[in-house]
Amino acid sequence: MKTENSDVNSAGSRFGDLKEEEDINRLIKDTESKHTRKNSNWSKKTFDEWREYRTSQTNVPIPEIENFTENDVNVWLSRFVLEARRKDGAPYPPNTLYQLCAGLMRVQKESGTFMNFLDEKNPVFFPFRRSLSARMAELTKQGVGTVTHQADPISRDNEEELWSKGVFGSGTAKSLLYTVFFYNCKLFGMRGTDEHRNLELNQFQLDKEPMSLTFYGRANKTYKGGLNQRHISPKTIKHVFSDPKLFLIYEEYIQLVRMISTDENGSEPFYRRPLENKNNLKTFSKQCLGVNKLSKLMKSICEEGGLKGAFSNHSGKRTCATQLYQAGIQEQEIMGRTGHRSVQSVRKYKRPSGEMLEEISNVLEPPVKREKVEMEVSESTERMCSKSGCTGVTAYNNCVFEFKF
Repeated sequence: MKTENSDVNSAGSRFGDLKEEEDINRLIKDTESKHTRKNSNWSKKTFDEWREYRTSQTNVPIPEIENFTENDVNVWLSRFVLEARRKDGAPYPPNTLYQLCAGLMRVQKESGTFMNFLDEKNPVFFPFRRSLSARMAELTKQGVGTVTHQADPISRDNEEELWSKGVFGSGTAKSLLYTVFFYNCKLFGMRGTDEHRNLELNQFQLDKEPMSLTFYGRANKTYKGGLNQRHISPKTIKHVFSDPKLFLIYEEYIQLVRMISTDENGSEPFYRRPLENKNNLKTFSKQCLGVNKLSKLMKSICEEGGLKGAFSNHSGKRTCATQLYQAGIQEQEIMGRTGHRSVQSVRKYKRPSGEMLEEISNVLEPPVKREKVEMEVSESTERMCSKSGCTGVTAYNNCVFEFKF
């Protein structure tokens, strides 16, 4: 049976169906990152609005970004980075301003007039880069964008609380779903909604000897499998359980979902909607978990557990990196779990524990005053002498010491 995405020719030929220009464009669009496309569209829209506004104020025409020359980049983009503002009139943070320029460069590249004006080795666009750098430095000095908002990781204390309150466990279908979702994030470093929504049953393999769960990854944000990543393989992670509790939960969940599956190969969605059952039976719907529900699942877990903090689906991947970092695991091994391609990227996910922060603070505290130390030594000596009958505090005459081993 021929499907829409079939690579087999309907006539039985060794080659696929003949493709037209629209088929090529559709394939490119389907494999493109939605976040990247959104950023490119936002960059162009912002530039076009600025271009229209500046033209109306000066009556000086500005070319479209796709038609820019090298001189246009140095002249007009230099003005754009200084004049661009958010819709509320506030300045863009430095990194956001840089992302705007990167988005415009992608727009140019797609139009066939690509000029890498952000390349530091290209002297042609030095005037523009100098303007951009100066503006970013000015914004940093003003404190714009110095506070970044990141999803909080789930601490070990929070995790234990979720277990003790029954949010995690095997008591209900919902608790099974919550547990496998959270530990998919923590064990295999899965990111937000995009990687979860495409998960299939056949990407997980349970083995009892040793008691383990193997995850076979596919395309995600950091791995697309295109031309530039032909030497990179999708991550395959084997987690060996030391406690059978979590293994049995995965086993039960997968068995329950397989009961309602129609595909023997397991090429069906991994996450299913839990059903309420008056007889305390754990059942799931054939309907997969909706995108809106899936995108807020970590937040729902934390709210039901009464946890306070900025929690989102991204908290799961941050939990993975943070707990490995706090345990002293090497960065290369952390990257193997999270799927990051650079040390700089994984370091953004790591966060020290409260105990580590307290220890660092104690080390950096001012030294104890000498007078306080001498007073403590003097008081200790007086107590020793009073017990042994000595008369002075500066010499140990007639003192008796007991050494206990």
